[in-house]
Amino acid sequence: MESPPHFNFIDVLRAPARALSAKKIFAMTFFICLGLVVYDIFTYIALAVQGENLGFVYSAYGLTPFFKLAFSNTIAQIVFIVGALLAVLCLMLGFMAVAIIDIEAVRGNRFLSAFKAIRFSFQRLPQILFSELAIIVFIAFIILLYVLLGLICRIPIIGDWLYSITFVMPGFIVAILTLFVFLVFQLSVVLMPAVAAAERTGESFSVILETFSTIIRQPVRWGLYTLYSLVAAKVCGFVYAYFCYRSVQFIGWATQIGGGDKMERLIKSGLSHIPVKSDFVQYTLNVFAGVDWSISTSGWTRGGTGEAAGYVMTVMLFLIFASIYGYMLSIIATAQARGYVAIRQIKDRHDISAEKPLFFEEEHANPPIEEEEGID
Repeated sequence: MESPPHFNFIDVLRAPARALSAKKIFAMTFFICLGLVVYDIFTYIALAVQGENLGFVYSAYGLTPFFKLAFSNTIAQIVFIVGALLAVLCLMLGFMAVAIIDIEAVRGNRFLSAFKAIRFSFQRLPQILFSELAIIVFIAFIILLYVLLGLICRIPIIGDWLYSITFVMPGFIVAILTLFVFLVFQLSVVLMPAVAAAERTGESFSVILETFSTIIRQPVRWGLYTLYSLVAAKVCGFVYAYFCYRSVQFIGWATQIGGGDKMERLIKSGLSHIPVKSDFVQYTLNVFAGVDWSISTSGWTRGGTGEAAGYVMTVMLFLIFASIYGYMLSIIATAQARGYVAIRQIKDRHDISAEKPLFFEEEHANPPIEEEEGID
């Protein structure tokens, strides 16, 4: 059993070390790949509807078409937006999988497997989905009210007076509240999975309530926790990427001794199918944007061949690259889970660590012996 939480910044400070766990990185990487598959399918469908040359786009961006897309076709816009939202939902499931591992560890169960965490995320998918949809429906309802107000204000003479009188109260006040709800909706991408993981039931209302309560009652503390996790994720992710790069180099060097140049050439063949010169990859291999401190892969992108095994190597290298973001996002999810445990104790005096685990029950080594009647 791990040491009791401190219910302060110390719990969040250890997030990079706690996130360096095989099961957390595996769970997060799984949902990253799932989200990327969903995003790629919808994006390329949208580009096809738009009439773009898919071969040219794929040759430039491959499986990471993360660039500014401008769709003039309405159907293409809808397809792309739906795909992007579903991809974000997959990331939220990844955050939840990592969060439940931490929440169970806080409760005393340190042996929750990655597969159980992934299964838990899929089971709680309706909870996250309905919670987000409830916020979206509320925002859409407010927008509809403003549309109706605009239609009413088309009435000659009376409409101008009505619009002017109601502009501040309730128009302006409701607009501020709606924008705040929209802000919470955006922040809920990283916070809501941790809240849902800490909830023992699958109720959507309690998740929405706790998400808003956390941001409203502890905005500074939650903001500092989140800011620290973002910075730590980028720095530690760069260090992790460096070790991944050196590990690939080591494998190539060691196997080249016995297998010859073919081993190194196979790795280069795999890298040749990955757009390593894209902005997204360069951002990943750089410690911070604008800082000239990065990992150079130029020596490994030349000399490859087009053999079939090279495409399998591409998949393997891509999984290694995806694990970099698996670790980075695991840091954020771990910080959110640990931070929420601390904030829940501070604002509500509710100790999550005192709860019983959801996935573990302590068993007796031997069943209790029942005393028989008549025997002293």
